[in-house]
Amino acid sequence: MKKDSVLGTPFYRFYYDKSKVDDVLQNLKRLKFRANGEDYPNNTNWIWDGVSEDGTGSNLHEMNCFSDIFGWIQECLDEVAYDMGMQNRLKVNAAWANLNKPGDYFFDHIHSNTFVSSNYYASGHSRDHTIWTMKNPYFHSTNIYPCGPDMSRYYLMHKEPTEPGKYIVFPSTIMHRTEPNTYHDDRITIACDAFPTGLISQGYTSRLKVQVL
Repeated sequence: MKKDSVLGTPFYRFYYDKSKVDDVLQNLKRLKFRANGEDYPNNTNWIWDGVSEDGTGSNLHEMNCFSDIFGWIQECLDEVAYDMGMQNRLKVNAAWANLNKPGDYFFDHIHSNTFVSSNYYASGHSRDHTIWTMKNPYFHSTNIYPCGPDMSRYYLMHKEPTEPGKYIVFPSTIMHRTEPNTYHDDRITIACDAFPTGLISQGYTSRLKVQVL
């Protein structure tokens, strides 16, 4: 595990067994993808067709062909939970796959209904990045622009290179997107959200019991 401070918060990086990276990619290539509804009709991002609008289909982690990679991901999440000092286990509550064809990109977004988010890079080129952005706290007001019209100056940014086999865990609330895919083939990733499972208590009457299926 490698832990870095990114935009003032810990990001965790792990690397899958190199001998198994291609097997995961080949299984992902066998999936059916469709245009991601939010970005349609521009078709700059494609999502695994197993995802349903009612939220019942984000279960890539339950497919037998991905049992090894998700077993490893669970071990990574266990390390993250331990490092955070959590009393609970972090367990996957949703997982799916995304695809960018050459020239495609992923739009700005955050993940809801989860505690941490993560991304596994199955293919792509290191010159292309995932970009996380958050508002620079110095520019906390929406009506004061001391740096002029260049809005990029008002945000903090982190660029993460695409590296097949890399798995990164990050806060779900930080906005992120991808640069256009300059790779000669499809860029495919696994998106994975996780939530604490079990009794969550701050003491006294503050109590919540969660079962992640």
